[in-house]
Amino acid sequence: MPPATITTTGYTLTYPPISDRPPMAVRFTVAPDDKGTWTVERQAYGAAGRMLSGDQPRRYYGDEAQVRAEAAYRGLLVRECLHVAQMLGMELEPRDVRFRDGCPTLDGMDAGQWLDAVGAS
Repeated sequence: MPPATITTTGYTLTYPPISDRPPMAVRFTVAPDDKGTWTVERQAYGAAGRMLSGDQPRRYYGDEAQVRAEAAYRGLLVRECLHVAQMLGMELEPRDVRFRDGCPTLDGMDAGQWLDAVGAS
């Protein structure tokens, strides 16, 4: 049996234009290293792609490292989607955000595109 393929999963959520706030995007990644440690990162970017201060990477070790890291990745993304929705004056529940191939969705549409469309209306 061939070894399992381990890949990096990433998603960038771009904040829709909101009043006087400067442009912003947040990049989330979950990836293993060659020793089996899984790392989850959240990195914010401002205008012109300038890196803003980010959170400390979260590292997971051991047999359940991948499962725990992927759960943390999904949790961070859900929290960020709820935050953007709240800034747009919407109340979403965590269960409203679903995942398809590591990417968050709202109403079956990519979450970033959905939030951007709502923000533009």
